[in-house]
Amino acid sequence: MEAFDSKRSVGRRDEEDYKVVLANPFEEDETRIYRCPSYRRLGSKTQVMTSPEDYYIRTRLVHTQEVMALAVHISQALGLNTSLCRAIAAGHDIGHAPYGHLGESVLTEIMGKPFSHNIASVVVAQQLENKGKGLNLSFETLEGILFHSKTKSRKVEAHKNVPHEYNAVMFSDKIAYTTSDINDSIRYGYLNADKLPDFVNRLGKTQDERDFNVLKALIKESKRIGIVQLTEGQVAGDFYKTRNFMFEEVYYKIENPVNRAILKKVYDFFVTEPYFRDNEIDPLIAIVLLTDEECNRMGKMMMGSRRFTLDNLRDFSIFSYLSVFSRRKIDITDPDLDWGYERRRARNVL
Repeated sequence: MEAFDSKRSVGRRDEEDYKVVLANPFEEDETRIYRCPSYRRLGSKTQVMTSPEDYYIRTRLVHTQEVMALAVHISQALGLNTSLCRAIAAGHDIGHAPYGHLGESVLTEIMGKPFSHNIASVVVAQQLENKGKGLNLSFETLEGILFHSKTKSRKVEAHKNVPHEYNAVMFSDKIAYTTSDINDSIRYGYLNADKLPDFVNRLGKTQDERDFNVLKALIKESKRIGIVQLTEGQVAGDFYKTRNFMFEEVYYKIENPVNRAILKKVYDFFVTEPYFRDNEIDPLIAIVLLTDEECNRMGKMMMGSRRFTLDNLRDFSIFSYLSVFSRRKIDITDPDLDWGYERRRARNVL
């Protein structure tokens, strides 16, 4: 299976003049993502359980690290570009809304169309970070982030005609949250460890066993057919049954009316706040940048007797962004990658 050659990259949106240039640009991309505030904020954002009291429950940052670990395993086993996999995995969720799936649901209601965190992650990387200048990541890292979540459908299929590294991260994400969310759901009482379906137990008794068995099946099939894929055999069938089981018994049943009310109240505040209106700042952008903890703080302030004003946001992470976003038309639904596609077409012609 051919690894993506970094020399084939269409490059970064803006040229840079550094005295030291890494031979593999994706290693630099990974470092830039680590440095950005949106990556650090993942430590205070929900993976599945919102505002958990149990410190063993995963945050969005821990999930990201688990995705990176699986992507490295797959990439090394298949001889892919590990640096590209690591960079994509590091940035794949930096545009996730607070409160996880519930946050996505609320933003979808507000927007009147699906909120896609994969698109938002590309927007954050290109237009919000570095005081609005963006991280200037390589095109392939951005496109891989976009492709890590294919659709809102539960069906998982490999993307066609893209670098194999994109699919490696996409499957790593699906495997990571499916197996780890079982553990967290048991810890939180959504599932009973002694009453898991047979197809879950066939994958393994622990997360390590489940990860190993699914990875082994994926790698074996991928080597045989020449594309990163998991469709054949008992393990693949059990994995997709397990994933569907998690949607039905956990993801669709988790509902916190308090957090839902908080997020809507936060949105209403941003919509009516004169500074946001006068400076044409999109409230959706502000919400995406908030952490769970900041939403909770805003909710307590707004639902209490204290009058909430813009001054109350001064110690919130989004406050430093406000002047940068003034009168900027940022579409959270547009990944804005045409520049890369144009270069790719030009290269094919030349």
